[in-house]
Amino acid sequence: MSLKEKLLNSTSFTRRTFLKGASVAGATAALYGCGGGGGGKTYMEEDTTVEVPKITERAVMGSTPHNCGGRCSSKYYIKDGVVKRIVTDENPDNNSLGTTANDPQRRSCVRCRSRKQWFYRQDRLLYPLKQTGNRGDVNGFVRISWEQAFTEIGQKLKSIVDTHGARSLHAIYGSGDSTGWAGASVGRLFNMLGGSLPYRDDYSWPALDHVATFTEGAGYIPEGNSRGDIVNAEHVFLWSYNGHEAIWGTQSGWYLTQAKERGIPMTAIDTRVSKTAATVADELVTLAPTTDAALILGMMHHLLTTRNVDLDVAFIKSHLHGFFDDPAATSYQASVAAGTYVVPNGASLSAYVMGNVQHAENGAASIYPNTIGYNVNTSGPMTDPLAGKRAPIYGQIPKTPEWASAITGVPAAKIREMADTLLDKKCTIWNGSGFQRHSESEQAVWLLRVLSVITKNFGAPGCSYGMQPWSWVSGPANGMGLSNPVSAAMTPVLYDATEMTTTAFYANDTKNTIPVFIWLDAVENGGTGTSRWNDGQVKALQKGIKCIFNFSGNVLANQSGDVNLSKSILSDKTKCELLVTCDHFMTSSAMMCDYVLPGTMQMEKPGASTGWFSEEVLCVPQVLEAPGEVRSEYDICAGIAGSLGLEAQYRDGKTMEDRLAAGWAAGVTAGRYNISYDEFKEKGIWKGNLPITIKYQSFRNNPSANPLSTPSGKFEAYAQWMMEDYQARHYNNIDPFGTLENGGLIRDAKRPAGSNAMRFVYPIPMYIPSVEGRHADGSHPDLTNREAAGYTYTLHTWHVMYRSHSTLNSVAYLNENFKQDIHGNPAFLPETRKAANNGAVKTWEDGVYEPVWINPIDASALGLTTGDRVLIENDRGKIYASTVVTNRVPAQVLCIGQGSWHSKEGGVDVGGCANTLTHARPSRICQGMTLANDCRVKITKA
Repeated sequence: MSLKEKLLNSTSFTRRTFLKGASVAGATAALYGCGGGGGGKTYMEEDTTVEVPKITERAVMGSTPHNCGGRCSSKYYIKDGVVKRIVTDENPDNNSLGTTANDPQRRSCVRCRSRKQWFYRQDRLLYPLKQTGNRGDVNGFVRISWEQAFTEIGQKLKSIVDTHGARSLHAIYGSGDSTGWAGASVGRLFNMLGGSLPYRDDYSWPALDHVATFTEGAGYIPEGNSRGDIVNAEHVFLWSYNGHEAIWGTQSGWYLTQAKERGIPMTAIDTRVSKTAATVADELVTLAPTTDAALILGMMHHLLTTRNVDLDVAFIKSHLHGFFDDPAATSYQASVAAGTYVVPNGASLSAYVMGNVQHAENGAASIYPNTIGYNVNTSGPMTDPLAGKRAPIYGQIPKTPEWASAITGVPAAKIREMADTLLDKKCTIWNGSGFQRHSESEQAVWLLRVLSVITKNFGAPGCSYGMQPWSWVSGPANGMGLSNPVSAAMTPVLYDATEMTTTAFYANDTKNTIPVFIWLDAVENGGTGTSRWNDGQVKALQKGIKCIFNFSGNVLANQSGDVNLSKSILSDKTKCELLVTCDHFMTSSAMMCDYVLPGTMQMEKPGASTGWFSEEVLCVPQVLEAPGEVRSEYDICAGIAGSLGLEAQYRDGKTMEDRLAAGWAAGVTAGRYNISYDEFKEKGIWKGNLPITIKYQSFRNNPSANPLSTPSGKFEAYAQWMMEDYQARHYNNIDPFGTLENGGLIRDAKRPAGSNAMRFVYPIPMYIPSVEGRHADGSHPDLTNREAAGYTYTLHTWHVMYRSHSTLNSVAYLNENFKQDIHGNPAFLPETRKAANNGAVKTWEDGVYEPVWINPIDASALGLTTGDRVLIENDRGKIYASTVVTNRVPAQVLCIGQGSWHSKEGGVDVGGCANTLTHARPSRICQGMTLANDCRVKITKA
C-alpha cells in the first residue's frame, strides 16, 4: 500500500474528524475544489450558474505567511470552524504615492486567496511517522505515537551530541512559514543542548547580501530609496525584477502601476517577457542569461570614452573607492592609515574596463590577465571537472559596447542609450535576484552598485539602486532566543583574521558560519578535511553535520541543487544520522527523513508576520482547530525537550500566545507600536506611517563626515577586504598558472608590498562566463563539455504565480490553470472534455506535468506544439514537462517554474522539479546558490 493510500484510508481518520465537528454537508462544502488523491471537485466540474452567495460566515483578519515576499493581508470567512473563503484587505484605500499619508490596501494575490485547499487536502499529514526502511522508501513509513517520536528523537539527539558535539547539529534553511515559530522553536531546543552549526545568508540572494556587505557596508543587500520615491524618478530600470509575480513586498506591483500611470518611462532588463515587463515596461531589453555583468561593463566603457567629459570625476573619487587608480589612498576612517588600503596602478575597475588602453585618470593600463582559473579539487576521488580549466575574463580587452553586444545579444546602440539615460536623468534601478543566481553571481551585483555611483543615481530623490531599506517595522519578539554557544566557538576554526587588513568595519558573519548552500558538502565531507567544492570552511570543520531538523522547508531534496546527488548522500545514514521533518504534507524532503512530524498551519496557532520591507505587522490569530494529531512546532520541540527532562526549562511557563503578548507589550513600551495587543488582534493589522527614506543621502551630501562602514568609508569598486575575507575563509587565493600583466601588483594583509600572482578572486568585479551559460555569439567556453554532450539549451527558472517556492505546490485552483496531461489537456477537465479522456476526471498529481516555455523557432525545429509532453535531461537527471510554445522566451532558452515537488518514477522526475537538473556547484566568492540560470539541458518529445 502506498503512503497516499495509507493517508487516505486510515481507519482512524475521516472527513468528519478532520473538520472537528463540522457537519457532513459543511465538510463537503469545505472540500469544494480540494483536488488531491482523495477526490474533490474544482469549480470547473460544478454547476457553473453564477450566483453571488450571501456572506454568513465569521470574518477574521489574518495572513498567509509563506515566503513569496508579500505575506499580504488575508481575510478569512469561517463557519463552524471551517474556512469557507479567503479574500484580502478591504480597508479604505488611500493612494497618496510619494507621501507619508500613502496607505494603500495590502492586497494579496491568487496564492493567498487559494490557500483554502492547503488546509483541506486529504493527504495532509495528521500523525507522526517513522521510517522503518531505507530513506526515501514510501512504504517504510509507519504511524507512531507522539510519545514514541519524542523519546526516540530525544535519545538520538543526546547520543549525537555526546558523540560528536553540538556543532554536528544543524537547523537547515526553511522559509515556508514566516511567522518565525519553526526556526525559533528548533533554535531554542538546539541551544539548550549546546548549540548548532549556524549558516549565513539564504537561498534567495546570497550574492546580493555578500557584495553589499563588502562594497557598501550594508550588512544585508544593496539598499535604495523607499518604494514611494519612485515617483521622483525620470526613468525606472527594472533589472531582473518581476514584482507583479514574485511580489517583492506587498503591493510592489501597485507602486509600479502608479508610476506608469504618471508617465514615468520604464525599461525592463530580463531574459524573458515577465508579467511585470508585459504590464508596465515601455521597453524590454532581453539578454543571454548570466551575462548581465558584460552588459554593465559595456555601458561603463561608453561612459569612460564617449561621455568621459560629462563624468563628474571629482564626485566619483570622493564617493567611490577604486574606480580609478589610487596608489596613495587615504580613507575617511581615522583607524585606516593612509597608504594601507590602496589601489595600485592599473588595478582599478576603470583600468579593467579599458583593457590595454590606459585611461587618463589611471597610472597604467589593466594589470588583469585574459583568463582565470577555478579554485577546485585537482586530484583524488573528488577531482573537479573544472580542474585545470581556464575561463576568459578579458583583462586586456576593452569592454566596448560591441564586445558586450556579442556576449549579451543586446545591440550596441541600446547599450549606449541606456548608459546615456543613466548619466543624463534621475534614474531608479529596482533589482530582483534572478540575475545573481549562477556560478559567477557576485559580479553583476557589484557592478550595478558601481554604475549607480558613477552616474550619481543614489542618495537623492528619484536616484536609487537596490531594494527598499529593510525592516523598519518588525513583528513582536517571541522571547525564544537563547545564545548559540557554537557560534563563538567556530570563529577560530572557520576564520583566519590575520588575512584581513582591517576588521574594524566587519559586518558580515562569514567568520563563524558556513554558507547556507554548502550544507550538503558539510554532511558528506565535514570532519574529513576534504570538500566536494574545495570549500575552505568545510575542510576546516572538525565534525560533519550528523543531525538535521528540517522544519518549514523543502531544501533537503527539492529546493537545493542536483536533487539526485542530495538524495544519494542523504541515503547514507553513516553521514547524517538523524533527519527530522516537520511539515503539512509528505514533501520530497520529508520523504528522505527518519521522522516526519505533522505541524500546524497558520490560523491553527497564534502568530504574527511582516511582509518584505515591513510596512505593517499582520496578526495571524489561532481561530482553527488543528486536525488529527497535528501540533505546533513549539509544542513539538517542547515535547522533545521533555524526553530529556528539559520541557519546563524550554517552555519557561509560557504559551505561544503568552510570548507574543509579551513581545507586543515590549514593543509598545519601546514606542514601536501604539495599540495594545488585544487591539492588534481585533484589527488584524498594525500600520505605521510609510517613511520616504532617501538611502545614503547624508553620505552623498557630505561623504567625509558621514562615511560608510567600509575601510575606505566609500562605496568600493576595489574591495580589498572582500578578497581578503575569501582568503580568511581558508581559501588559497594564489593561482600558480601565471602572473599579472604590465608588471602589476595586488596587495593584501599577508603581502603588503604586493604580489604579481594571478588570483582566483580579485578585488574588483569583472565579467566571468558562468560555468554552464551561453553567449549570444556562441563564444561561451564549454568547460564541462555540455555542448559536446548535446546539452544545447539553457534552462532558466523563475518564481511562478502558482507557488511560493515549493509551498502551495498542490493547490488545485492554481494548478488547473497551468499543468497539462500527456495529451495537452488541462489538469482538471470540464464536462465537455471528459469524453476525450475516457470519462475520467484528472487530479493534479496524477499524470499532469509542469509547463515549460519554449520559443517557436526551437519548437518548430523539434516538432513540438503546445501541450506535448517532453523529456528534459542532462547528466544529473531527467524530468517530464508539458510544452507551452511562446515568443515570451528567446530561442535556445527553456523556462520552467522553480519549486515543483520532485517525484521520481522509472528514473524520470514526473513532478518536474527543475533542481533535478541544476547543479550544486556554489558561486565563486560567497559560495551561494546558483540554480536559476546556470544549467544546460537537452529536450525531446516524449
